[in-house]
Amino acid sequence: MDILRKGNKDLIKDINRYTVLNLIREKGEITRTEIAKKCDFGMSTLTYILDDLQQEGIILEGAETSSTGGRRAKLVRFNKDYGFVVSVKVEEEQLLFALTDLNAEIIENTSIPFSSEKKPEEAIELIAKNVKKMCGNRDMNHLLGVGIAISGLVNRKKGTVIRSTMLGWENVALEAMLHAHFPDIPVYVDKNINCYTLAELWLGEGKQSNNFATVSVGAGLGLSVVINRQIYYGAQGGAGEFGHTTIQPGGYKCHCGQKGCLEMYASEFYFRNRGEELKEAYPTSELNDFHFDKVAKSARAGDEMATELMGKMGEYLGYGIRNIINTFNPEKVIIVGEGLHHRDLFLTKIDEIASQNFFSGAGFETEITTTSLEDPAWLQGAALLVIHQLFQVPIYEEEQTLLR
Repeated sequence: MDILRKGNKDLIKDINRYTVLNLIREKGEITRTEIAKKCDFGMSTLTYILDDLQQEGIILEGAETSSTGGRRAKLVRFNKDYGFVVSVKVEEEQLLFALTDLNAEIIENTSIPFSSEKKPEEAIELIAKNVKKMCGNRDMNHLLGVGIAISGLVNRKKGTVIRSTMLGWENVALEAMLHAHFPDIPVYVDKNINCYTLAELWLGEGKQSNNFATVSVGAGLGLSVVINRQIYYGAQGGAGEFGHTTIQPGGYKCHCGQKGCLEMYASEFYFRNRGEELKEAYPTSELNDFHFDKVAKSARAGDEMATELMGKMGEYLGYGIRNIINTFNPEKVIIVGEGLHHRDLFLTKIDEIASQNFFSGAGFETEITTTSLEDPAWLQGAALLVIHQLFQVPIYEEEQTLLR
């Protein structure tokens, strides 16, 4: 896609072009007449835009509509194979990669071993090598961007990982470092939960919602808030760190340095913290491994300590979600993450507590639901970091530079 724009005089033309293109993307297939009505364009203006897009190859002629007695209209459709995107998810013990089309549909994906002890430079070498490997024999001119999902505090505008406790990174210019390997290809970086939320926004439970929250539960705790169909980032891009809100003053020590953070009570961390304390109270318990999967397996086998741990974790998470509802008043809260594999052990507790919020008392119900997406949604969301930028309607910043 030609991403260069000539300046102020082309702004209206650019806006019209992207308005039409995004409508076609949203609908999949649509007639010229329908586009003209929805965009309020004259047919001559629309024909010019469509001819330009078709010549570029980003839209294609579709089938003809069924006849109702008059002349059958031809459909135009978005060419999802116009280019491709590579997405990456950085985890503690592995790197995940996917190659997607422009609808964020995964064409192929893979994973490689990784260690969080690796230096950023080593990680970048691995990422760059495997991005190229994912592209295979495809024309690199059709690689329209690389999207990276990572744990930690991220400055997405600069593509910098400000701090990642999981990786031990601070102020790592991830985007700039990867640009050394791909100088002509856009690179976008965001934290994991925001990437997943993009997938929910465009592919999942958030498609029909303007305001919602996504909560991830598992080894840690994450939150992303959507307001008027835009992710809320806050001043430094760190909005959503509700895992570091205090739920128990003076409580368990958190990896952030504070005590009593919600993440220490509403995630896998709680099993480790509280499990050691409960061993004397449950001398017959055979639970020694406090990973989420192991605690869930023991709870299903009737282990009383594991059952208590899972139930209390659900209670704390319920209070956390209640606070989200009271603070943001979302239409719905979508629960995601690896912990959902064991939802039957704690979801009832969450519903019982979170549903008793301020708004329910006023007669307004907030839907609490679980994701309908599969695990690759993390990678689809990272791809959508790129796709969202590619098709963003242009605006001007104060310095009068044209944004994509």
